[in-house]
Amino acid sequence: MRLVAALSSLFAAGALVIGLAVPAVADDTAAGDTGAAPTTTQRPVLNLTDPDPFDPCRDIPVAVTDGLGLGFTPPEPQDGLRCQYDAGNYQMAVEAFVWRTYEQSLPPDAVETTIGGHRAASFWVMKPTDWNNRWWFSCMIAFKTSYGVIQQSLFFSPIHSPDAPECMTENMRRANELVPFYKF
Repeated sequence: MRLVAALSSLFAAGALVIGLAVPAVADDTAAGDTGAAPTTTQRPVLNLTDPDPFDPCRDIPVAVTDGLGLGFTPPEPQDGLRCQYDAGNYQMAVEAFVWRTYEQSLPPDAVETTIGGHRAASFWVMKPTDWNNRWWFSCMIAFKTSYGVIQQSLFFSPIHSPDAPECMTENMRRANELVPFYKF
């Protein structure tokens, strides 16, 4: 009985693996070629030669961010290509995404614009925090790049930053100041 169960399991696993195998891509010169372009899925979605095209903590000089008032604490490199800046009464993060396109990054209510000659969009984000059930207010600006998207977010807690600026106005101002240092 155990032998039959083991063989059945082995057979089922083999059938599953064969069923999930990726089919080979046909050569476009094969017999029966209709002249139509071959349809293949390219991986990765964005064809990159440089997986690290822009790192804000590395590529934006500290003298620039300090001069803009974003150096209340030193720039903090975070996961991926994300850098967090501190302006005292609010924080700002700049992050490059190489695995997502500009179009995939935008919510339906995004407002598209041009900043420094580059295609961009702005939108609002609100997220709850883990402590004291408070809310962080956050607004975002996304830039279209040749490798994906640069996302610039400004965020603050209205409880701990009662003198925080108007989010979208300040984020637009910062985007105009930082766009010369972004790599598109």
